[in-house]
Amino acid sequence: MKRFWVFAILLFTIFTLFAEDENSLDENACDYARQAKNIEVWQKYLEKFPEGKCAFEAETEIERLKNENQAPEKPAETPAEEEKYEKEPTYIVLTQEPVVYYRPYKTAGISLLVVGLAADVAGGITYYTGRFKDDSKMMLGGLITSIVGVPLWITGAVLLGIRRPLPDQKVELNSFSVAPTKGGAYASLGFHF
Repeated sequence: MKRFWVFAILLFTIFTLFAEDENSLDENACDYARQAKNIEVWQKYLEKFPEGKCAFEAETEIERLKNENQAPEKPAETPAEEEKYEKEPTYIVLTQEPVVYYRPYKTAGISLLVVGLAADVAGGITYYTGRFKDDSKMMLGGLITSIVGVPLWITGAVLLGIRRPLPDQKVELNSFSVAPTKGGAYASLGFHF
């Protein structure tokens, strides 16, 4: 029966560590929508998370972006006045990808989980073997081995659950824009490193 409970607790721990919870998905989608600053992205966020933590912000951002995109009504100008003004510059902006996470202690966590589980299984076998042989030293050794195994797989589960953002290891193009002017054009590049 002890083996069953140890196995059940181990499975529960693994499933809770590897499950992507709704809050982290909501948080990642909200961060991505903030960076994108696009109506379509905010609308997709609202479709996926109608009651999410950024739902109110999404609604206000959609309204703000719609108001910015609407051109204010101007009185009709004469052709001479129209020539005075240059055309609005055209901007091309490339957005950044969402944050990618990795598990830096994955190998150590899995190793400790396996060693802890093996210690618990070996301790259980030793304990029950000592019990059937009426050997108190063997029972004590099995009990101590099982007690030592529990902190090992708990520590392994904690190490396995630690996530960190993937460090930027190369220079990335963050933005690129071109603005035509009367005498030529202005261009700008933005890098992220």
